[in-house]
Amino acid sequence: MREIFKIDISEIEKYQKNAPEKRTAFRLTSVEKLFSREIKLFSSSFNAKQKEAFYSELGLLLSTGVDLKIALDIIEEDNKNDLLKKTVASIKQDIIGGKRVYESLQGRGSSFTNYEIQSVKIGEETGRLAAVCHELGSYFNSVVKLKRQIMGVATYPIVVIFLAVCVVYFMLSFVVPVFSDIFIQTGRKLPALTIFLINVSAYSNIIMMCILSVCFTGYFVHKSQSKREWYRKFTSGLVLRIPIVRDLVRKIYLARFCQSMKMLSGAKVIVNESLDLVANMIGYYPIEVALADVKNQVVFQGKLLNESLSKHAIFPKKLVSLIKLSEEVNKPEVIYERLFNQYSAEIDHQQAIIGKLIEPLFIVILGIFVGFILVAMYMPMFELSSTSFN
Repeated sequence: MREIFKIDISEIEKYQKNAPEKRTAFRLTSVEKLFSREIKLFSSSFNAKQKEAFYSELGLLLSTGVDLKIALDIIEEDNKNDLLKKTVASIKQDIIGGKRVYESLQGRGSSFTNYEIQSVKIGEETGRLAAVCHELGSYFNSVVKLKRQIMGVATYPIVVIFLAVCVVYFMLSFVVPVFSDIFIQTGRKLPALTIFLINVSAYSNIIMMCILSVCFTGYFVHKSQSKREWYRKFTSGLVLRIPIVRDLVRKIYLARFCQSMKMLSGAKVIVNESLDLVANMIGYYPIEVALADVKNQVVFQGKLLNESLSKHAIFPKKLVSLIKLSEEVNKPEVIYERLFNQYSAEIDHQQAIIGKLIEPLFIVILGIFVGFILVAMYMPMFELSSTSFN
């Protein structure tokens, strides 16, 4: 029987009186908002940060006994994002009109994924909507954290490479030609290293244009092909060949797998549906392909989950062994939660190590480029000095 949401006038009056205090708990300072905002241009759907805030606030309000309609009122009034305010208002009107929450989310197009819709549906049917919203908030928090971890690892190398290219281009375009004119006037034979550098300097503008063209081409290919199977297969395979990065990326997506399976197991979702939902939300090609095969083995061949996972190298033996244990003791959500916490700790530790290794490595690389140019330019000067002394 469809649940009817009743609106208690006394509750509305009580929350209107306490609204400033309630909303203060959810407000961020302008500085915090600036540093926690995700940049997403021309977007018609929510980003992970907005979804984290929405589900966390909704779960907190519902867990304190607030009526669903009042909770949406508070979230709508507190948010300054026009898209979010409009969507929350639309969801609220659907609920007043008799729709369930998941039905309202389902009618929002691409704003909400099938994973979210099914999770909310499970929460409503089991009376655990507040808990499911907490879990979804935690999930999107991990998505935001993942993006920040990737940016944290990638930002320093990108900045150093950019500076290196700028420094080398400046020296090739402005410094080397000055020295080459001086060397030509002397009429002496130049070292092979210096001649090579002067020849490269003559084509510095062409080289820079080629570099910029490659960067822009790569960016547009990524934007246009990022959802194509061939591109996802190629990029994920390329990342898995990088010795230092591959373990970190693998653990990041395994942590997301464990967190998703924990929530779905706790909601008593059957295994084959859980595998479908998790594969759609992971967004990592090797795990998606593996889970499709695992589902086939579980459904059509009657194998246990741990047996099917063990046939794919992307899943470590320790994870498979602990999932086998969870199936034996019938406490999968406990095991998945421990695995998620363990992977999260390992990710933080490994990210810190990689950050410490990358910094001196790229300083050395930058030093080699600059040192090569300086040596090539000063070799003829040293020869001139030694000749004059002789």
